[in-house]
Amino acid sequence: MQILIFHINCLISFQGVFCLLLRPVDDSGDILPVLSSSVLVSGSLAVTQLVRDRLNLLSGEWWENPAWGCDVFEMMRAGRVTAQDVSALSSYLCSYIAATRGVRSVEDVHAALSGRQLTFSCRVVTADGAGTVEVMSR
Repeated sequence: MQILIFHINCLISFQGVFCLLLRPVDDSGDILPVLSSSVLVSGSLAVTQLVRDRLNLLSGEWWENPAWGCDVFEMMRAGRVTAQDVSALSSYLCSYIAATRGVRSVEDVHAALSGRQLTFSCRVVTADGAGTVEVMSR
């Protein structure tokens, strides 16, 4: 008998220490089927996956409400964000990432605007290690 685990995020807390368990995703961010709890993602990989998910939600990529997100990305699509705004946007994204549970610090930040596309990457440091997050606006 196979049991499918349907919950996406599981936050286990024991004596003030939390463990984040996530279902794994493929390269495009689609959730993969889970047949056992042994394949759930944890540690720094889970935190970086959560950061990536939160950034996608910020840009309005949420199937229930695509209008939920940051107006700056709509401004980029309209071509109203200039290269000078990239520094402020980068700072905003860093503070947004730092507010994610499990993130200790955000380092090695790189942001670039090419036409209407923003490329952002950073190193996310967690209690269990570090991971790289790279996103591109669409």
